[in-house]
Amino acid sequence: MPDRTLRILIVEDEALIALDLEWQMRDEGYEVVGIAATEAQAVELARAKAPDLALMDLHLARNGCGLKAARQLRCDPGIPCIIISASLAEVADSDITAIRPLAMLSKPIIPSELLDAVSKVGSVA
Repeated sequence: MPDRTLRILIVEDEALIALDLEWQMRDEGYEVVGIAATEAQAVELARAKAPDLALMDLHLARNGCGLKAARQLRCDPGIPCIIISASLAEVADSDITAIRPLAMLSKPIIPSELLDAVSKVGSVA
């Protein structure tokens, strides 16, 4: 059992999908620290809120790139991510190596797969 609730940042530019992800995470007892629609918002929220995990879409608002955001979050402040996208085929092996995602899930999201991936993050201090 975790020492505290897992804190999750949702990075998704489609409002309905973001709200659905938020609902699913809260329903499972996780804390959603924020929703970001752009690369800049993702990095800003990650640094301000210190989540344990980011759920990351690949295509973000304002022509943003979820891979760039995930790379930044992984490097500083060291936040792991789960990639969620309809475009997983676009992810290069070099990006996977750099980001080291905990999971890569295709849209439409299958709730049981998402919850299984999030649950594997494990205990947090």
